[in-house]
Amino acid sequence: KVFHGNEIVLNLYSKLAFCLPGIFQFLSGSSVETNITSHIALTQDTPGDLKLVVKDCNNLLGGFKVNLQNG
Repeated sequence: KVFHGNEIVLNLYSKLAFCLPGIFQFLSGSSVETNITSHIALTQDTPGDLKLVVKDCNNLLGGFKVNLQNG
């Protein structure tokens, strides 16, 4: 049973930046961006048994940024 009106939309923006040592140092400063949207609802199967349920989860890749170091 899903309680009507108790749905939450969660939007997360994340950015992963790379700072790599050694032979992969040429990729340092590169990054990946993404937006995650999820619908969350509160459900109850039995009295007193509340659950937080992720109804769906969409991921939108924002883009890549690649910085190549000289040398």
